[in-house]
Amino acid sequence: MTPPLTIQSHSHPYTVEHFLTLDAALASITPRERAFWLVDQRFAGLYPSLIAFAPVERTVQVAASEEQKSFEMLAPIFLELLRKGLKRDGLLVVVGGGVLQDIGCFIATVLFRGVRWELVPTTLLAQADSCIGSKSSINIGSYKNQIGTFYPPHRVLLIPGVLATLPADEIRSGLGEVIKLQLLTGEAGFRELLEDLRGFTGQPEILAKWVKRSMEVKKPYIETDEYDRGIRNLLNYGHTFGHAYESATHYGIPHGIAVILGILTATRLSARLGLVPTAHADELDMLLAPWHRPFGETLRRAPRDAIFAAIKHDKKNTGDVVNCILTHGFGRMEKRRVAMAEDLVPAVNSCIDTGLAQAEASPSLLTKVTIS
Repeated sequence: MTPPLTIQSHSHPYTVEHFLTLDAALASITPRERAFWLVDQRFAGLYPSLIAFAPVERTVQVAASEEQKSFEMLAPIFLELLRKGLKRDGLLVVVGGGVLQDIGCFIATVLFRGVRWELVPTTLLAQADSCIGSKSSINIGSYKNQIGTFYPPHRVLLIPGVLATLPADEIRSGLGEVIKLQLLTGEAGFRELLEDLRGFTGQPEILAKWVKRSMEVKKPYIETDEYDRGIRNLLNYGHTFGHAYESATHYGIPHGIAVILGILTATRLSARLGLVPTAHADELDMLLAPWHRPFGETLRRAPRDAIFAAIKHDKKNTGDVVNCILTHGFGRMEKRRVAMAEDLVPAVNSCIDTGLAQAEASPSLLTKVTIS
């Protein structure tokens, strides 16, 4: 069994603990009589035994979606938890993926000015990336992730086996963040990851390996810069564009796949600015195509004005200047201010119209991907 990982936070240290089964993880939660549950509706349907630990009278099920993860939709969840009896000395247990994690973290932060909460991440995206780092991000209106807090769970309970129920695109979405983290750490890790994914069919041992490796990459960033004011910004590589692509397609592209498309755009922009050879952007277009197809076509159908409006509305940007994480090559990223009209718009158009189109039209150059 993998030993627990301890994450240091300004709020409180917390542990990431590994369990062989869902039942073993849930049995470790105490005090059970004061535990209230926020559970992904789809996950509850897949695991009916959950009711033995999460009784109906203390459970709120949520149909997790980006639309649900909005300021406007939170009030009924707050009210239901209060009606069911959650008190300041209670424990909120959140069982679900990244969307439910954002909702649960936000609620735990502000309800009674903070209640203890524990997280059971049920998607690869959540296990490999978002379960550590303390952040919640909530949408308001058409603006994505503009409201949020920093408040880590008190425990994270990892069960690799629950990933077996995920649809293929959810696995690819999680791998999008894994790919990003390996690009941040350097070429060797990125090449090793792609080799492990050659002919990947969802093997649990491969997923477990890269969940662990991803946490090892992310841990020093979040411990050094928990409140995201410096070096932690580099973890947003691909996100300025990825968030815009999600918004412009009305979340028709899964988050991690949008991040891959955002990485390709940021790399194309880096090449335009002379930070990296064009050949580097061309290679990434080819290598990463299996992990975003056919969503490149979804992106090509999105209105460009909606994409650029979403980029301008990103909370990191001001006026006609956009803050982007750009690259000088594997493991060498930097934050830079980029002129919207002069450089960013042409780079986005080039990535969508040329880079993605060429990569998707050249299947003979791509690694075969099969996820059962």
